[in-house]
Amino acid sequence: MTYRNRFECKFVVPESTAAAVFRRVQPFVAPDPYGADRPDHSYTIASLYLDSPTLRLYHETVDGQSERFKLRVRTYDDDPKTPLFLEVKRRHDRVVQKLRCPIPRHLLPAVLAGEPVDLPGSSPTKQRSLAEFQRLMLLARAIPRTTVKYQRQAYVGLDDPEVRVTGDRRLCAVTETAPRVRVHDPDYRTVPTHGVVLELKFTDRMPPWMADAIRALDLRRRSFSKYCTSVDALNDRPTAARLQT
Repeated sequence: MTYRNRFECKFVVPESTAAAVFRRVQPFVAPDPYGADRPDHSYTIASLYLDSPTLRLYHETVDGQSERFKLRVRTYDDDPKTPLFLEVKRRHDRVVQKLRCPIPRHLLPAVLAGEPVDLPGSSPTKQRSLAEFQRLMLLARAIPRTTVKYQRQAYVGLDDPEVRVTGDRRLCAVTETAPRVRVHDPDYRTVPTHGVVLELKFTDRMPPWMADAIRALDLRRRSFSKYCTSVDALNDRPTAARLQT
């Protein structure tokens, strides 16, 4: 399988610090295409997370296992004509690997049931990505558990589109056991984050301007899992998950 390797530095910062970061990196980035024409270059992300009946993937994150993965289905709107994105996010110590595969929305129930699915007009690479998602899903006995939603302000590097600077706000979540992922759901509950979840992402080497921003603004890395924090909030228990997803 072809996974994309990347590094992620995560911070939880006040709004004033997030604004200072975005101002400082402006000469080196451009708005993410999803949010280029939107206020504050922000857009909505909703992700359905899969997990085992015993929350195996949740506990692997909470326990800080160096080798772990997440399974999720991502959308940006509720238009039945737009695709969903199957995503595998693996962690090997500090290295994050991601796999992403678009599918037609109506195929999601069959995919999550583990049925053989042929993606119409897809490349062999996408078909293999689908097979990998289903392999890990069956390995973990993962089923729909929780949908997490937030607003993302995002920028990409001018010289390297794999470089990203993002700020996530308005985190909320809902328990979900059906094979669906929705942006609009009246049962979403607010999940406290106590700041903006800021992420600086890159492959191979951190750009000098990114390192300069971290030093100049005295940013301190902090582990934070949106999925695990949401599970804790939905179950009305103190947040135990402090490790990055």
